[in-house]
Amino acid sequence: MIDDIGAGQVRLAKLDATRTATVPGRFVAIVNDHVIVVNGTTLETIDRAGTVRKLGQLAADPNLNGSGAVAVNPDLSRWIYTIADSAWTTQVHLGTATGDSVVASVPSPDGNAFYAPFAWNAGGIFMSKQATGLGGAGPFLEYRFPLAKLDLLGHRVTDVSPSCIGYGVLDDGTMLCRKSYIAGSIEVRSPSGKTNAIQLTIGTADIDSVFMRLSVSADNRRVMVSRDGARGSVISYQMAVADLSGSSAAAFGPLDYVPDTWLPDGRLVADHSCVISEWGGGPCNTGLDGTYIFSADGNSHVLFFKLQSGLVVGYV
Repeated sequence: MIDDIGAGQVRLAKLDATRTATVPGRFVAIVNDHVIVVNGTTLETIDRAGTVRKLGQLAADPNLNGSGAVAVNPDLSRWIYTIADSAWTTQVHLGTATGDSVVASVPSPDGNAFYAPFAWNAGGIFMSKQATGLGGAGPFLEYRFPLAKLDLLGHRVTDVSPSCIGYGVLDDGTMLCRKSYIAGSIEVRSPSGKTNAIQLTIGTADIDSVFMRLSVSADNRRVMVSRDGARGSVISYQMAVADLSGSSAAAFGPLDYVPDTWLPDGRLVADHSCVISEWGGGPCNTGLDGTYIFSADGNSHVLFFKLQSGLVVGYV
């Protein structure tokens, strides 16, 4: 699945690089082997055969900041999305194939943030408390926000405590959290209350403590990230893999690759990417730029295709 923001379309391609479907709109998520797409105010799905189906109509164009515009429940029968006003008060909408209603109105917590959908699964409905007016640039710049939960019956949104900068919520409600933006580790917080910390980076300070592009394996047992693979002033992207039950991540594949998504058989789709010299990037061959498929052990990889635009965001 390829999200091409520049072209305003979502494309489904087979592993032989042939295109199955092209749909105008913005990729939101993959739910129960269906790709969720927002096209203006229309909510649609694409199945693995490339068949497009309309789920319903939204009351307005949802906020597209952050992790997603809409959170759809596992059976694809209901969804939530938010519309924020000029004061960043969040109107939380609940939609179905036959209707739409506002289920909560949440004032901005600080006048500069609002709540947006994050995920809907067996663990509940998760939101993210998103800051506004952000900018910047850098080799590992990636905005993630603290998680909250929506209580449909109580019509309220409550921040997750302790604070959880959200990198993912597994199907059973397990949260993948970062305590702070300068922490080189994540916490795996299970619904039972058990927490496991995983060190993902090669260090705990400065550029050695940052990572990005966290991807969870299809079996929900491992994570892959991109981190700095070189100590000192030189920066190179390095993929690293860790078991969710483990304590640290190990290097995966050669330098200068960043992960896109896992395949069900354990292989990984990744992009060759060079850190530019202005950011302290080390020697890197831009002629290799493209999308590759790595073996499950990371020891070999083959070119998938060279995308002119867009990014691989998932597999169905």
